[in-house]
Amino acid sequence: MEATLYFDGGVRGGLCAYGWILKDSSDETRIIACGNKTCGKGTSNISEYRALIAGLFGGIDEGVDIIHIFGDSQLVVRQINGTFRVKKEELRKHRDKALELLASFDYYTIKWIPRKENQEADTLVNEVFDKRNGKCKKKPRRNRN
Repeated sequence: MEATLYFDGGVRGGLCAYGWILKDSSDETRIIACGNKTCGKGTSNISEYRALIAGLFGGIDEGVDIIHIFGDSQLVVRQINGTFRVKKEELRKHRDKALELLASFDYYTIKWIPRKENQEADTLVNEVFDKRNGKCKKKPRRNRN
């Protein structure tokens, strides 16, 4: 099966979240799988890598053989392609995990796209933050006097 993966990550208030969507390459209106969640604290680059890794696991779980990957993080795309060096150890670990997962596919491509072309994955990230903000707001205490 051939699929297209869109991934995105973000940070709000130090909290990371990611989203990914896997589509049938022959009919991109058909969503094969998608996911989004919070992923601890960190940087936007870490959340972007976590989105890519989660999406790759999704592709493996769905039996994808050929995967075309699109993300709006130039750093992640270029580090995966090998055109940027990975200086930070934590990013190197994420890059290495992504490369390990990519070896599971018969063929892959990865390409940077502008944020405006990555709206569905971005929406999934924002849904995480919106839900979290809604659940975590504390009600003001009433004065019990």
